[in-house]
Amino acid sequence: MAGPNFSKAQMLDLLGRLASDDGFRANFEKNPASALSQIGLPADQVKVFLTDHIVAGKLATKGEFDGALKRIANQNVEECLCMTIPSLKLDFRAYK
Repeated sequence: MAGPNFSKAQMLDLLGRLASDDGFRANFEKNPASALSQIGLPADQVKVFLTDHIVAGKLATKGEFDGALKRIANQNVEECLCMTIPSLKLDFRAYK
């Protein structure tokens, strides 16, 4: 079965709340389906996530979620920094 389809915004929202919101964290531990619905994940995707990716137990620390949040939030920036953008110099004087 394929994994849930989180948008990047939903993933950042989830990680941000798990990194900073004690109420959301408590709700996620008690009722993950409700917490995932709060970030806008459709019911069918919540079911996939709960079936394939949730293991009973205590949540990771806020710091661990914050680290994951920063890595994902900066992912596109790092990819862009690796790009070499070609520089074109056109000389139209030769075609006069």
